Amino acid sequence: MKKILTIMTILPFLVFCSQPAQAEEQEERTVEEETIYYLMVDRFVNQNFENDEEINIDDPEAYHGGDLEGVISQLDELKQQGFTAVNISPLMENAPGGYHGMWVTDFMELDEQFGTWESAQQLVEEAHSKNMKVYMDFTINHTAEQHPWTEDASKQGWFLPESEVSPDHPETIQASWVEGLPRLNLENPDVAASIKEAGLYWAERLNLDGYRLLLDSETPLSFVETFTESIRDQHAKFKFLADDMTENGGQDYKDAGIDLVLDYSYNDKLTAVLADVGNPLEDLPVQAAGASKGIFLDSQYTTRFTREAVKNEQNPVTRWKLGLLYLYTTPGTPVIYQGSEVAMDNGQDVPDHRTAQLNSGEDELKQYLEQIGSLREQYASLTKGDFEHVASDGAMSLYKRSYQQEEIFIAINNDNETKTIRLEGDRDGEQLRGLLYDNIVRLDDNNDYRITLDRETADVFIVEKNTGINWLFVSFILLVFAIFISSIIYLTIKQKRRTK
Repeated sequence: MKKILTIMTILPFLVFCSQPAQAEEQEERTVEEETIYYLMVDRFVNQNFENDEEINIDDPEAYHGGDLEGVISQLDELKQQGFTAVNISPLMENAPGGYHGMWVTDFMELDEQFGTWESAQQLVEEAHSKNMKVYMDFTINHTAEQHPWTEDASKQGWFLPESEVSPDHPETIQASWVEGLPRLNLENPDVAASIKEAGLYWAERLNLDGYRLLLDSETPLSFVETFTESIRDQHAKFKFLADDMTENGGQDYKDAGIDLVLDYSYNDKLTAVLADVGNPLEDLPVQAAGASKGIFLDSQYTTRFTREAVKNEQNPVTRWKLGLLYLYTTPGTPVIYQGSEVAMDNGQDVPDHRTAQLNSGEDELKQYLEQIGSLREQYASLTKGDFEHVASDGAMSLYKRSYQQEEIFIAINNDNETKTIRLEGDRDGEQLRGLLYDNIVRLDDNNDYRITLDRETADVFIVEKNTGINWLFVSFILLVFAIFISSIIYLTIKQKRRTK
């Protein structure tokens, strides 16, 4: 009897949960399909204390001890949160205090403060074993003042005269660490050859997936084109990301071989709308699908998004949830800066380069990232689909992403009250199923869908057949339950008879 009871208990799970998996060949992700986590190696996680001789955690301009081993220790966590790629700060040998990696003194050596060649190779290998990519920042415009080239009389033509250096970064960019540095003359053939050699060297030695370049209006397009070509000649799948400091949205750099441009002007617009309640989302100029833009709410060069929300007297976690969902479901590649998953805030209107507070105990955003990251990876519409603004009511908006036969609606209520949007039907036999809150929206008597959201909430709906109540499943469960109860009664009666 006990065997029968056990079999009846597990039978529903065997019937309904053990369907054969569909074996589908996994296509390689494009850069538009990535979800990227940016980290500053020295300000991430300190795992190896043997290379901590120069650190001073009380000095914001000194090394704080983060290393490549620390990055490796967090790969599983980042994978679980849905990130498909990590973008690390430069690893080249730096002048003292170059925690950010921008003060390069040797383009061909790894700074021992960050780790060893072996740990760098291990990072890339372990990331690849988890189907994650590794991009590294690569400095091409500047060197440190202590770089040997600056003292070499034979290399006087390798640097631009100081009078020619006129950085015109947007106000959101606060890269103070590059101001005043010797600027390379990338139109000099010898300089170009040296930087290309270094680019090939790091790509091959570490088996990297790509570089992220800091570009501005002084960066020659001709060099960008030849630099990207020289590496792609040897590594066809190598990708190039770039921080765009220009005014034209980076199209010139994309034409020169950049795969993904991080758009700072768009970041300004996103922050202005999403850091406060009541702002209509339809005011955002959503880019076209496939535009190859990196989209973000903050970065190593900007003020924290959390800071902007706090200044507006808003709950940062609530603001981050709406902002992240917008990044993950509209066209573009999300790039998330370290510490955003715990809503870090340095309390100042300057970039936050403190060590990431990953063990703060705040897991709400981490879980949310895991949830929406899973959606982004599961539904091709969210990365490849056409984009359409369907309707708005106040600060609530409804968008649609569609790809092949798949349709997904994204509803975001950025209003300060509950809002409802009506979606016209013409979808006989179909329903909308919420993927975040597991709610079902069916056609009403007017043949419309009524999508209602509380203030400052959002949901993602998949269009599917209206299955109604699964009576076969319900009947089966009721039958199993009846057998279970009957078995208990039978065993109880049998036990009483034995005791008499």
